[in-house]
Amino acid sequence: MEIVNFKLIYDGKGPLIWNGAANDFGLQDKEGNLAKGSPGAGSTLIFEFSLEVKSNTSDAPVFVGLFCHGSPKERFLYLSWRNLQGNFAQRLKLPLNGISSIDVQTAISQQATIVGLLNDHNPRVTTTGANIGGSRMMHWEVT
Repeated sequence: MEIVNFKLIYDGKGPLIWNGAANDFGLQDKEGNLAKGSPGAGSTLIFEFSLEVKSNTSDAPVFVGLFCHGSPKERFLYLSWRNLQGNFAQRLKLPLNGISSIDVQTAISQQATIVGLLNDHNPRVTTTGANIGGSRMMHWEVT
């Protein structure tokens, strides 16, 4: 397996209803731990991490690693906010299926990074006051 470097840039407001602190927000691993981001330009947060690629044939790549969730054909990342009580206030599901085998091969051969930008400036809540999480469209590119 080969390693692919990633950078996720989060540009958003976060959930409308949340009583957590700065360390209660981050990229969620398989055990539910949150990896903090680093300050980026403006009010963005940068999450840098690596994943292994299990399959890099003409089919879609299969990523594995600490931050991968979902079935092999539908891998995704979770960007999560935890309340002071320890429950998740909101989780955003960030699909990795927009990354092609060509992107992966380019990143590996050029020792480049696959970068995704998440713009999330319109957080919403349900009529009962729950944050609306779910999937967010991602655009990934090799830089």
